[in-house]
Amino acid sequence: MPFAKNNFPRLPLWSELPSFNLHLDQLLDITNSFVEPMIEEKITKTMMHNYFKAGIIEAPIKKRYARKHLAGAIVVGVCKNVFSLSEIEQGLRLILADTSPAEGYDNFVKIFNNQSSQETIKMPPVANISLEPTSTMLIQYSAIQSVWFWFLARRLIQKNQDL
Repeated sequence: MPFAKNNFPRLPLWSELPSFNLHLDQLLDITNSFVEPMIEEKITKTMMHNYFKAGIIEAPIKKRYARKHLAGAIVVGVCKNVFSLSEIEQGLRLILADTSPAEGYDNFVKIFNNQSSQETIKMPPVANISLEPTSTMLIQYSAIQSVWFWFLARRLIQKNQDL
């Protein structure tokens, strides 16, 4: 049975992220412009500092935030309600062991945007990756499917609370 999805923002590719250094407030504003419509909460300064302390996202040098920090904040923001921070950290470590931050992030975004552009979620999901899937691609695909099903369950619960 297919379920309609809400339209969530398209996530930006690596090349679409600012190429100049950002201040933390700017990083949070950009991150939240993509993440908040999905998770219905903002990523805060405290959260970001916790991600840096835990090593989930590499700490900035001299309070200068680059593309890798913004990309990491977007990925963590999208995944944090489904996966524990240690699971996100482990997944990122596995992906970054096989690929660059830019390529790993772009793979995540392409799969995410492909899923969000579809009109419905069909159950059960079928991996439809045209490339020969690597273990890291399967991790990303599975993670994104988990996030989408969390979104779906949340929307269905909210919709049915009034019944």
